Amino acid sequence: MNTTTATWIMVAAAVLCNASAQVLMKVANITDAFSWRQWLEPSLFAAVVLYGLSFILTALVFARLPLSLISPLMAGAIFVLISISSVLFLRESLDAFRLGGMACIVAGIVLLSWSA
Repeated sequence: MNTTTATWIMVAAAVLCNASAQVLMKVANITDAFSWRQWLEPSLFAAVVLYGLSFILTALVFARLPLSLISPLMAGAIFVLISISSVLFLRESLDAFRLGGMACIVAGIVLLSWSA
């Protein structure tokens, strides 16, 4: 596997870890900042681990690719993945405006990718 392929695999892994961590935080359903019992939820612990992994991978990616390209690309991909995951796993709904916004983000990601 060449360096470029490895870098793009790290991008995908960082995005997946970040989006998964955000969904798991929602699943943890922390409603009381002072309830230690809530802070010990396994899904919240998993979210922290995934955020840590995402942070490490993102730092490695930022060292290898132009920030002006990769930061918006990753942010857009995370947004889209969270929206899709929210529908699939949390039974949230997407209206036409959100779908249109996601389509614009995907189009932006495609345009950014072409410049890589």
